Amino acid sequence: MDINIAENIRSYRKQHGLTQEKLAEVLGVSVGAVYKWESGSSLPELRLIMEMADFFDVSVDALLGYKMKDNRLNVAVERLWKAAHSRDYDALLEAEKAVQKYPHSFDVVYAAAHLYYSFGSRTKKESWIRRAIELLGSARLLVSQCSDSRLNESYICGEIAEMHEMLGESDKALELLKAHNTGAMFDDMIGIMLLSHGGDSVEANDFLEDGFLRTITRLIQTVIGYAMLFDVKNDNASGIEMMHWIIPVLEGLKKTDEPDFFDKMIVVFNVFLAVFQYKSGERKEAEKSLRKAKVLADRFDAAPYYAANRVKYVRESEMTNAHDFLGKTAMDAAEHILKDKNPALRKIWEKVEETNNNR
Repeated sequence: MDINIAENIRSYRKQHGLTQEKLAEVLGVSVGAVYKWESGSSLPELRLIMEMADFFDVSVDALLGYKMKDNRLNVAVERLWKAAHSRDYDALLEAEKAVQKYPHSFDVVYAAAHLYYSFGSRTKKESWIRRAIELLGSARLLVSQCSDSRLNESYICGEIAEMHEMLGESDKALELLKAHNTGAMFDDMIGIMLLSHGGDSVEANDFLEDGFLRTITRLIQTVIGYAMLFDVKNDNASGIEMMHWIIPVLEGLKKTDEPDFFDKMIVVFNVFLAVFQYKSGERKEAEKSLRKAKVLADRFDAAPYYAANRVKYVRESEMTNAHDFLGKTAMDAAEHILKDKNPALRKIWEKVEETNNNR
């Protein structure tokens, strides 16, 4: 609620061509009283507010400068999310009012929780962090209302765990993360917490290794998605740039020179690179990229290997295996990408295949 009565008294007085002395005379008060009203150091009595509104020929609301807020649920939620990015700590009062008004709304409770979460994280104020935990706990019970499929109970538990860790309550944090580690989403956090608080290093290694491999897999899948997007948008410059970035990354993750799953993915990204180069008019470069892809594909397909123990930083284990949706072999993957591409590019690929096969 915003009230600007001090500024409004001054403004209306001047509009009517009155001095502070004259307004004081009209209202039967001292000049000092008018001065205090306009400076904001005191407020006039209700009777005087009504008299001034009548004298200035405005409503009491206009004199007060009162603007009623839109307190519909969706508007209140939007205000809370915006406030979380500010330093307006008075917004916490509005959050509490919203929770009182809509105690069974996930959107309100979760937004209020994040306001405390944001301010508590920034200031390290314990009472705000604990209120964030309390509200997140309530949101967890209401999560079935949530329309965002990315949010679920496990995700909220991760946020609660982060708050407990901030308070130095690592045991509670770890208990929550381990109990709600759906899809291994907290492997990295669990590994870090175990090592930060003197936990079992072997257990920490298990979590970190699993998280590392899952992160690499997601990175590869995301880059494939971007390559497809850049191809559709004809954003060839971004495609070339990203392929030049991801290929050395994968090459740097290989533990040995022996064929492994990364080689198959490097084939894929070299073929995508050729597509972008060809569409950019770099036909010689495109042919070079396809030749690299063909040599590497033949090498991988001669001795395909999908176990993760040839990945740097991964222990000598063959339990984890990589998978992809691009085809059984590296050549299948290359053909899958080139299937509907420019016939001229396909002819270059056929020429590369024929040359390699005749060697």
